[in-house]
Amino acid sequence: MGRVNLSPGRLAVLVALVVGGVAVLVNGFGDDGAAVASGPSDAAQTTPGETPGPTDATTTATSPTPPLPTPEVDGVVVQVLNGTDATGLAGQVASLLEKKGYPEGPVPGDLQNKPIPDTTVYFRPGDDASQSRANAANLAERYLKGVDALVKPLAAALDGETAVDADAQIVVVLGEDYAAAHPVS
Repeated sequence: MGRVNLSPGRLAVLVALVVGGVAVLVNGFGDDGAAVASGPSDAAQTTPGETPGPTDATTTATSPTPPLPTPEVDGVVVQVLNGTDATGLAGQVASLLEKKGYPEGPVPGDLQNKPIPDTTVYFRPGDDASQSRANAANLAERYLKGVDALVKPLAAALDGETAVDADAQIVVVLGEDYAAAHPVS
């Protein structure tokens, strides 16, 4: 086997190729898996020192999604509703959340239209929707183990549910998936 010549020039080229390849893998594909064009289009090419002008109509700019705020627990009013036929499930989860620092919320209850298959954590949309979403996602991830809880804005249909308390900032609706993973003891 021959000896490989790793002169500084060749090493620099090798590092540049690896870094370029990683950059393409990280940034070169859109959400749908299609390659994303990089660099200026023919209509937008510039010369050194020149400010780029508008691009053609096929180029679209997307702004990154801002990160969610730091989740809160203290003062976040949570209502737990049972969307299953398992008696006592909502009370069990409400008790767990109180032990974890959430204030005592509205009395746990039953969803009118049940059973439902999937556990969902609803947050109230509005002026503070990003904070509410962060709080709901945190609750779903940390305290609803064993299920892949959905996190959604409180839908008008659920908001009209007579069991939903007007003061609840987050409404947890336990589904059959949660009942299967956490039988009532």
